[in-house]
Amino acid sequence: MEIKAVFFDIGNVLLRFSQRRILRKFAWAVGHHPIKVARHIWKGDIIDRVERGLMSGTDLHRIFIEDLGYSGSYPRFKKLWCEHFTLDRGSYAILKNLSTTMPTYLLSNTNALHIEYIRKTYSFPRLVRNSILSHELGLRKPQPEIYEAALKMSATKPHETIFIDDLEENCAGARRVGLRAIRYRGAADLKKRLGELGLTRL
Repeated sequence: MEIKAVFFDIGNVLLRFSQRRILRKFAWAVGHHPIKVARHIWKGDIIDRVERGLMSGTDLHRIFIEDLGYSGSYPRFKKLWCEHFTLDRGSYAILKNLSTTMPTYLLSNTNALHIEYIRKTYSFPRLVRNSILSHELGLRKPQPEIYEAALKMSATKPHETIFIDDLEENCAGARRVGLRAIRYRGAADLKKRLGELGLTRL
């Protein structure tokens, strides 16, 4: 079956990051143990609200100040929140090559601060035709509606569309809508999997 569009996740596909290192960085900035920071940020609904666009960067900065004792300015907080990504050169090369012959897109759970930083720092957002971003739609993977929005954007049928993500739950959500989902396990494996689907010029 002919493939007519490919959607890439951003976090831990195109850009690598370590949640453990981020927590240590946040903990150092606020003077608390990483477990306390994790419990407050990841165990509550803060990330969900940020990634649905229900909480702004200034709201997040205020929470860090009021709940965690952060004392830095907003510009300093933006650096703390954003400067922890490393480009995955393997997946970037695949995206770059694909984008010359195939409609490519981004499909990511993200937030306004991160995407602003990513667009200023990396070139891959300029290689894709468009992006489906959770905070702009108020939807998060693996909700079926976000994949349906992706299909509407690409004007493709589910079986004609590939979605690449590092999390199995997000891949499973895409498969339930009918997309061909590939869990990212490194550039070599991705190149092989795409080749099996007929995309050989990578």
